[in-house]
Formats: sequence, C-alpha cells, structure tokens
Amino acid sequence: MVWKYFRDTIFEKCREWNAITGEETLVCKETALGDLRIWCAARKQQMMVYYDSQRLRITVKNGARLEHEKDVILHMEGYRTGPERTNRDVHLVRNEQAVNIDMLLVGELRVLTGLGRQRK
Repeated sequence: MVWKYFRDTIFEKCREWNAITGEETLVCKETALGDLRIWCAARKQQMMVYYDSQRLRITVKNGARLEHEKDVILHMEGYRTGPERTNRDVHLVRNEQAVNIDMLLVGELRVLTGLGRQRK
C-alpha cells in the first residue's frame, strides 16, 4: 500500500509539473521490474526510484544531485493503531523521522530540473 501510494504520488507530481510548465518537462515511466524512472527533457538527467519489498525500503537516486550528496533511503515502519490486527498504520521514515512525501518529491523534482531544492 505504501509503495503504491508513493508511486502514484510521483506520477501525480510529474503531471502537475508538466501542467504548470505547459510542456512535457518530466517523463515518468515504470520499468518491467516495477522501478520508476523520471527523465528531465531539458537537462538530460534522470531520477530512479527503487522499491525493495524484502527490506521494506525505497531508494531514490537523482542523477542531478551533486557528487557528495547521498541517495535518499526511506524505510517503511508500521505500528498498530487499535486492538484489531487490521488496525495498522504504515509510514516512510528517514533518519528515524517520518517523511513528508509531497515535500520530498517536490524537492527532488526541483533538483532534477535544475531549480535547486528551495526557492530563493
């Protein structure tokens, strides 16, 4: 469920980005293995998103990052929210803190397109 939500959010952000720019700036594709590739047409850069179901880990490799910056590694954590076994919640964690997926993806897409993480 978390991977599906994360994948759908990436596709949604790419559609929003392209709608705002009015052109096909970002191209999102899912590979045969289930990983995602996002290309920036203007810069010839790509971002790859891998899902490891055994380790419950999502890795984001952004080709536009500076050389000293590391890949983003997100872990899935789940916990019970009630007495029933079906009452569970799962979220993504990085550096032992919950991740705001929307903010993370917008930042990564800004780096991919050459804008930088934050607006100045």
